[in-house]
Amino acid sequence: MDYRTEAHTINANASYFILPNWSITTDLAFTLGRGNITDLNFDSMYPTGDAKLDLDVSAVNPNMPHLYDVAYLNNMDKYSDLEYKQIDFNVGTSYRMDNGIGLTLNYSLYYYDDNAPYVYGDQGSTTQLLMGYLSYSF
Repeated sequence: MDYRTEAHTINANASYFILPNWSITTDLAFTLGRGNITDLNFDSMYPTGDAKLDLDVSAVNPNMPHLYDVAYLNNMDKYSDLEYKQIDFNVGTSYRMDNGIGLTLNYSLYYYDDNAPYVYGDQGSTTQLLMGYLSYSF
């Protein structure tokens, strides 16, 4: 059996001061992830290899009186080709007043695309957040 998983992320960000006390920032991250199983092949635990589920096999294996044959896992590799894309984008601005009060406004976009939704159902989603902050420094 060969199991391979990988995730690649690229990230970029920038900040700029419009004025000494006013800045804007942005960042972007993109992730591509994959995982899969290949060459998964178990031999049947039972001589004929065609025993049915819940068959009483206590004479063959007294520790496991009802059948669970590992050979039933052989088709699992068809369900293991996982792939997803994720994008995280943020942009914000901050303004600091002379009296220690600051104002910040941030917008975030989170996008997740599941290219193989058969495992847990479609997990793809898009989330947007708009957040504002009022801060005081002393």
